[in-house]
Amino acid sequence: MIISLTGKPCSGKGTLAKALSEKYDFKVYSVGEIFKEEAKKRGLSSEEFNKLLLSDPKYDNLLDKRTIELGKKWKNENIVFDSRLAWRFIPHSFKVFLDLDEDEMAKRLANSDREGKEKYTDIEEAKRTVIERFNAENVRYKKFYGVDNTDMSNYDLVLSSKDKTPEELADIVYNAYKKHFKIK
Repeated sequence: MIISLTGKPCSGKGTLAKALSEKYDFKVYSVGEIFKEEAKKRGLSSEEFNKLLLSDPKYDNLLDKRTIELGKKWKNENIVFDSRLAWRFIPHSFKVFLDLDEDEMAKRLANSDREGKEKYTDIEEAKRTVIERFNAENVRYKKFYGVDNTDMSNYDLVLSSKDKTPEELADIVYNAYKKHFKIK
């Protein structure tokens, strides 16, 4: 069975996917990592690549088709799709949204030391950047797909990642997933 995992930037989607993989033996497919690779290939930041995607949907279409194909192929396997829109493309998935307030998003972004991450002069710059990125993505989703990623009725489970460890989140998601699919 498939879990589609989306949420706000810096909410810990990748970390939660990894925790589900390690603790409950799910495979992980990260569209975000592919997105970052595509941006890097073009010498663009995530924000710059997002702006390019607003004018040219061919990269989105490529990722979307791949997500749909894999959602069908892997429908009976334990897979986590770490993807902003997998919930839309894999309707039979258990749809999870990770929420996080703007201040915490900015703090996590500013303190991120992962390779390839942009550096920020202060928290306010990080906050402005992360909000702009999230809003630009939602504009794109509305324009090309007619969906609102911030409409929580799209999801089976919405939870905040602010005060929980990845392991706690993994337990909550896994137990809700089992209940949803009536797995013992």
